[in-house]
Amino acid sequence: MTDQKMINARRGRPPAEQTRQRMTHLIAVARTIFVARGYRLTTMDEVAAAAGITKRTLYAWHQDKAALFRACVIAGAERFPALTPGNDSTVREALQHYVVALHNELTREDSFGMGVLTLRESAEFPDVVEAVQRGHLDYMIEPLACWLRGHGLEAQGETERTTLFVAMALSPMHNTMMVGLPPLAPVDVARHSVRCVALFLDGALHT
Repeated sequence: MTDQKMINARRGRPPAEQTRQRMTHLIAVARTIFVARGYRLTTMDEVAAAAGITKRTLYAWHQDKAALFRACVIAGAERFPALTPGNDSTVREALQHYVVALHNELTREDSFGMGVLTLRESAEFPDVVEAVQRGHLDYMIEPLACWLRGHGLEAQGETERTTLFVAMALSPMHNTMMVGLPPLAPVDVARHSVRCVALFLDGALHT
């Protein structure tokens, strides 16, 4: 490429890293607006304006509001903690740390707000439910089930035990979200993680 062509390229399409940063910023802005205004009242116009991009660019990246919402859900799901093989923790310790990390992520303001939005508007907007369920399955249940299978704690091809464990792990957060109970303090989250993992690994009679 000649020097002049390189100059013209720089003047044209923005570099890939700059585009990636703009897309990441857009999702962060969109999540904030969805949480503040809800799915129904959020418009593509206001998201584009708040993110500092044109409507044309927004629609080039996300074809409609449902697609934008799905991208916002996946961006949050990608922050879910993950258990990886090869560390020095015992299974019990690893699961306890996982429960605490899961609470820490899902009680972040934007994550918690997206959860409340889902409860509030799911009956009216099936796209909201589908997006959240897919993020939950692909980024939480399936990875955890895979790790549990490696330790003989989940049946091959199944996720039932994993789903029960996650439901138990997140029950305090769901109580906060659905009925307005105060969130657990960090010390109580740690205590809950110990009890939750004990119930899962040892059974109710041994806790």
